[in-house]
Amino acid sequence: MATASPAADGGRGRPWEGGLVSWPPAPPLTLPWTWMGPSWGQHPGEIIEFPILKLNGRTMEIESTFHMYVQPVVHPQLTPFCTELTGIIQAMVDGQPSLQQVLERVDEWMAKEGLLDPNVKSIFVTCGDWDLKVMLPGQCHYLGLPVADYFKQWINLKKAYSFAMGCWPKNGLLDMNKGLSLQHIGRPHSGIDDCKNIANIMKTLAYRGFIFKQTSKPF
Repeated sequence: MATASPAADGGRGRPWEGGLVSWPPAPPLTLPWTWMGPSWGQHPGEIIEFPILKLNGRTMEIESTFHMYVQPVVHPQLTPFCTELTGIIQAMVDGQPSLQQVLERVDEWMAKEGLLDPNVKSIFVTCGDWDLKVMLPGQCHYLGLPVADYFKQWINLKKAYSFAMGCWPKNGLLDMNKGLSLQHIGRPHSGIDDCKNIANIMKTLAYRGFIFKQTSKPF
């Protein structure tokens, strides 16, 4: 599986530029989310978009999509900066499920897609370590929610790219697309578009012979 998450934006906000890769015959997933951060004077940061792309483990083509917006509960009003950065307006999150409900639906979706089968070897791929090392566990801790085991290991796509290309992508997805001569898909800081870019970068690296390996350390 491959998942995607947004990269840091000057410390002010980030969508999740990451992904989850599963080795054949398991499918990869890309799962980025978009969040409002404490650097905007809002603590804790809250995830407001939760997209996942399921990729075929052999072809790296998209096979299934999970995409939901999330109602922030601590700071229910989006800031103008958040809307300008992400394109997400207040009406897109009002009345949407809470993070707890979205995580329950993620689990249901993963079960339906066969991704919880113990014989399926899979791992998340993120654009940086922040999303699964800090953001998701931090918000879950604040809300008293458990963190599923499948969120506790991942591949940092930035590290994978640097291993493959010999340089660090300081500007995340933008630099990786440029380095691989790929057209950037959609809007920067859109969670679902970040997923598509992560998937495209992974596909390109895989077709060049790069073998993805876990980069996170055990919790």
